[in-house]
Amino acid sequence: MQTKTVAIIGSGVVGLSTAISLLEAGYKVTLIDKEKPGQGASFGNAGLFADYACLPFTKFALLKKMPGMLLDSSSPLSMQTSYLPNLVPYGLGFVKSCTREKYEQGKQALTSLQKIAYESTDKLLRLSDSQNLVKANGCLALIASEQDLSDAKQGDMLERQQSGVRLDFLSAHDVSDLEPDLARFYAGGVFYPDTRFTVSPVSISQNYARYFSEKGGVLLQDVAQEVIPDSQRVAITLSDQTLTFDQVVICAGVASKALLKPLGFNFPLVSERGYHLTLDLGEKQISRPVGWLDKAVFLTPMADGVRLAGTAEFAHADAPAELSRTNTMLKHASTMLGNEPEVVSSWVGSRPSTPDSLPVIGTLKNHPRVNLAFGHGHLGLTFAAATGQLIKEIINNEQTSVDITPFAPERFS
Repeated sequence: MQTKTVAIIGSGVVGLSTAISLLEAGYKVTLIDKEKPGQGASFGNAGLFADYACLPFTKFALLKKMPGMLLDSSSPLSMQTSYLPNLVPYGLGFVKSCTREKYEQGKQALTSLQKIAYESTDKLLRLSDSQNLVKANGCLALIASEQDLSDAKQGDMLERQQSGVRLDFLSAHDVSDLEPDLARFYAGGVFYPDTRFTVSPVSISQNYARYFSEKGGVLLQDVAQEVIPDSQRVAITLSDQTLTFDQVVICAGVASKALLKPLGFNFPLVSERGYHLTLDLGEKQISRPVGWLDKAVFLTPMADGVRLAGTAEFAHADAPAELSRTNTMLKHASTMLGNEPEVVSSWVGSRPSTPDSLPVIGTLKNHPRVNLAFGHGHLGLTFAAATGQLIKEIINNEQTSVDITPFAPERFS
């Protein structure tokens, strides 16, 4: 029997993970992207394998806060007014997902992905010789006021514990013992002992790409302009040629929406931009990711400095960076550190976000040769390997490791 051919569109960490999973299963795989592997959100994320992330954002309590957050220049949420029309379908989907039933379904779905995330990630790290890029020092999530800390203990943190997440509540003294170079901006916080992080997200992607190429995978730097499936094959139109494959997997992040629109699917996928600054802390140091939950920013020690990452800015992917966002982030970092650190570099990129906080993983019912793997929002690095495993199982017609119904593309129909 002839080996099946599969094209992966998108060489971020989700596309790379999917490509390796299919290659290991015996498929001939071509990875297509206009950029080099590991760019976009895969380059600029906070570097966390967020094992604690099992709660959707879809809560009426958050929905009620959003107008005030959008008017507050110091909040982590912002929106460029020209992007508002794109947010209408997303906003309607978000509201629908805030019901208790939908929220609980989302929580169960994310928890199920977490159950296969660690092992599947470990496999790819070993195959690509990337273990040295990952540290297992846990993660700190800090809160500024005693009242907010108390609320968290009875709210999100309790939910996480009930979902199987290991965490320890810390007093201000406990936090100081773990990270003595932080300023005392916090009332206390939470320590996640099992959380891992990478000192270089882009190096992980580059290692994945190197392994993929060494094992016979094809890397093609070109623009996928159109996907044209039929009953026998699927054609992909590139800048100066058209290639055909048995299957395609679209892992193109925010760009996935435009590729699918000609097929009759208008996903409520939006560009939620995040920023990062690379900081030089001088003589100060931190030994693990430290988040300030009130401000939704993280400091992560990396190979080239400390990465300050965060914010959620709804804006066109190619819009100019908003200087006010990085200025606000730098103020938060200065509060966390007790002084203003030197900024070495800055970055902005788009996360592909869905209304219900769940990625899209599955096959289009009307186009069974077209598979989707995008919309991971803040959790691309965390769930990349798990997604690749599931796509491999789907294309192989195997029983999937988890129930993929909650991630089905048609849930937005």
